Formats: sequence, C-alpha cells, structure tokens
Amino acid sequence: MTLRPYIKSDAPIILSWIADRAAFRKWCADRLPVYPPRPEDMDVQYATDCIFPFTALDDNGEVVGHLMLRYPDASKTLVRLGFVIVSDELRGKGYGKQMLQLAIEKAKKEFGAEKITLGVFDNNPSALHCYESAGFKVAGAEKYVIDGEEWNSLEMEIK
Repeated sequence: MTLRPYIKSDAPIILSWIADRAAFRKWCADRLPVYPPRPEDMDVQYATDCIFPFTALDDNGEVVGHLMLRYPDASKTLVRLGFVIVSDELRGKGYGKQMLQLAIEKAKKEFGAEKITLGVFDNNPSALHCYESAGFKVAGAEKYVIDGEEWNSLEMEIK
C-alpha cells in the first residue's frame, strides 16, 4: 500500500463508500454541508494550505482508502487525522490499520508531528478498534449534536 496526494478524480470513488446519512456523519461529522456529499464538497474542504489529503492505493494501484492530515494550529508539531475511510469491500481486512500506519509515519517524518490526534464517534466501534490497533489511545471525550442527536466523540492520540 502507498499513500499519494488526493486528486479530484478520487472523490467519486471515495464518496461511493458512504452507504447512508449515518455513515456520512460518522465519516465527516459536520465538515461537509450536505448529504449525499458531492465531489466538489471535498474539493472545497481541502482548498486550504493546512490540509493535506491522501489516497491509499493497493499494490495494483487501485484506490482503497482515504484520509487527510492537517495542522490544527500554528505550532506545526500537532497533526490531526480526519476523513479516514476504506473501501466497503475491504473493511476488516487490515487495510485501515496499514493506511493509518503509513499516515503516522508520514506525519512524523514529513510533517514533523510530535503528537497525532483524531476524533471518532463511539457509535463507530469498527473505526475505534482500527485506531486502537494502530496505536491510538483515548485521551478524552466530547459531546456533539449531529443531525439533532447527541453523539459522543472520543479524542484519540498517539505520541
């Protein structure tokens, strides 16, 4: 598996993995404005100099996953992961963990991260398990209102 910079033509593939509104919100919380998401929504989200989206490719060059790294503050010692998703048909086969391991390595070596964080809703146990298997630990929790419901978001980190 390799990570390469996201390109606009990746968006329809990535968005096809979002089965329904609940999966959409688990994936992006409230960062994208409408369901179903449109490719241009991703492009607008990524049009900033502190967000670095990547697409995961398998050994045959097929798109199998996606995530983004971003600097949440000016220190550039903290990197936050987000928009983590793997193809539906490949979930539970280790692709997510492998993609996260590559992102962690990239964040440390290329982005200078001293700490890497992410958020995951506790109603997404498969994602939580994947993050834990990649070495992330729960460091806190926060409540969010998503589509009128209260969801618990777990803050996770790796140093």
